[in-house]
Amino acid sequence: MEACLRAIEKKLGWGDSSDWTGTDFQQLSDRIYEATKVMLSASTLKRVWGRVKHDGKPATSTLDTLAAFLGYENWRSFVVAQQQAAPMEPPAKLGRKKRLLRWGLVIVALVSIGFATYYRGGKEDGGGDNEVGTVATASPDDYRFSSEPVTRGIPNSVIFTYDASRAQIDSVFIQQSWDPMRQEQVAKDGHKHTSVYYEPGFYIAKLLVGQQVVKEHPLLIPSNGWLGMINRAPRPIYLKPADYLHPDHMGATTVAIEANQVSLTPDPPMVKYYNVGNFEPVSIADFSFSARVRNDYAAGNNACQFSQVMLITDGMPISLLLSSKGCVSELALMGGGRSVSGKHEDLSAFGVDLSDWVTVGCRSVDGKLVYEVNGSEAYVLPLGPEPVRIVGMMFLFVGTGSVQAVRLQEGDDTAYRAF
Repeated sequence: MEACLRAIEKKLGWGDSSDWTGTDFQQLSDRIYEATKVMLSASTLKRVWGRVKHDGKPATSTLDTLAAFLGYENWRSFVVAQQQAAPMEPPAKLGRKKRLLRWGLVIVALVSIGFATYYRGGKEDGGGDNEVGTVATASPDDYRFSSEPVTRGIPNSVIFTYDASRAQIDSVFIQQSWDPMRQEQVAKDGHKHTSVYYEPGFYIAKLLVGQQVVKEHPLLIPSNGWLGMINRAPRPIYLKPADYLHPDHMGATTVAIEANQVSLTPDPPMVKYYNVGNFEPVSIADFSFSARVRNDYAAGNNACQFSQVMLITDGMPISLLLSSKGCVSELALMGGGRSVSGKHEDLSAFGVDLSDWVTVGCRSVDGKLVYEVNGSEAYVLPLGPEPVRIVGMMFLFVGTGSVQAVRLQEGDDTAYRAF
């Protein structure tokens, strides 16, 4: 069993599982479903990893699913393979860039499966790993790679045009984003490939030969105004605008969620609201952002009421998580090319009463990113050297929640406002 868990941890590349949060287990649940079409709940996975006290052994069906996620036919075939293989090496300790990618994944897990704004972490990290086990390829100048979305709105198919005919091996892949699990193999001598993007965002699409990235380019997938959705694998459930857009606020009720045949118990869903590509990009060198948020569901196992506010950029996103006061260890913060874990830093200022409106904000001041909660400074990060621009925003609520008074400014000019 230990070998199976270590193999999954190695495949994910998220670091020591003792540092995984509840949102990591939810993301793993979704990825297992995508790969096997079998649903293992986050609660089940926590028990398997020993994060929840449980005296029994995992069911055979659970073991078969975990083995299938690793590419084996069933649990028995995995055990046989382990008996024949050499002992596995312990996973290497993550370096700073690996930790950045891992925390990017933590926050993206709360956001959605496949949301790909955190492309710089993936690009930086990929440079080292991509050289391992690859064969020599032609010069990057010998490859062609471009893309064109077919529509505006979500879902959106993207037509990729590529030329990898000079590759010295047949293993050619197109990767939708920074996430290496979202690769599709394409014909070496082919020239067209299409992929569906189910959520808006700023992506970095990649053309790979073997494990080496030979071409990449930015790809903005916009929303048509505000887009509300319920996170579900393998595809989200899109909410009707009338279910969440109101004159003075944005938010879907529990009635609207249950009307989509989604249960709020035992594990509440993640509800997200996106607005991407609907205003001129805003430089983070001189910006201010604020909004009021409220989590509208605290029943069942949603006592933490996790909620997220993210500014989608053409680089690393600016993101903050909120929760009830007792759950701040599970929080994380991102911005300026850095990420912060509530397990290692004091993020108690982001622990609030989410049953009432909470005012959150972020602004750039003298080369710093200042995060604010209810009018008080909550945390400060360096702004970072990259000339990053804000291209969208996203609000996420475990359970469901509401948003109002959204304001985004560049200098003294209003770039966007709503509700």
